[in-house]
Order: sequence, then structure tokens, then C-alpha cells
Amino acid sequence: MEKQAMSAESFGGFAALVKLYGFKAALGMIGAAMLYIVLPPLNSDGTFNKGEFVARLACAGVFSCLLGGTAYQLLCAQLPAIGAMVNASAVDLIVGAPGWWVSRAVALWFQRRSDKDIAELVNDVKEH
Repeated sequence: MEKQAMSAESFGGFAALVKLYGFKAALGMIGAAMLYIVLPPLNSDGTFNKGEFVARLACAGVFSCLLGGTAYQLLCAQLPAIGAMVNASAVDLIVGAPGWWVSRAVALWFQRRSDKDIAELVNDVKEH
């Protein structure tokens, strides 16, 4: 069985995706890691939880990729003077850090309402 090599075009496309999204994800993960130096994920017995740490970093990277550009555009639109001085990478770093808490809050909200159907969930959102 012959081993097929990846074509240059395929590798170039993959490298471009890694460069575009990998850098943004890394910035979000760095922002979260700096925050977790102060508030590390701990087990109930006080030991460091590696699995939750990795999950939090991954969540921060996803938030940075998905919302970093949008947050930067909103910043530039609302505060043009500040937007011109701030690099988009700094916004990616800031957006990634709270990603874990936002996603955890949404998951807990859904968990508390697991016995409700979609219409009741919509009513809960309208009330609050």
C-alpha cells in the first residue's frame, strides 16, 4: 500500500487556517491562563483539576475565535478613538478569558430548566 503525500495546496490551506484561527485561539487561551493563575480550577479536595483546566482553555480559545473579531468591530464602531489605539489581538485576549463562565452559566441555566419544553424556556427568557 502506497502512502499518499499531502498536496502543497492542501497543506497551504491547512496552514492558513491554523495561522488565522490558531493565533486567535492561542490569544484567548493565554488570557484565560493568566486569569487561572489567580483563580485555578480546583477539585473539591483542593487539588488542581487538569481536565477542567484544559476544558476552560479550549472554551476560551473558541470564544476568542468566534467573538474576538466582532468585539473589536463593535469597539471600533462605538469608540473610534480607542479602537484606533487598540490592537485586535488585545481584544481577542480579553474576550477569551470570560468564555468559560459565560458558557458555564448558559449550561447551568439549561440544566435547571431541563424539565421544561421550548415554549416554557422562551417564556422564561422573556420574563427575565
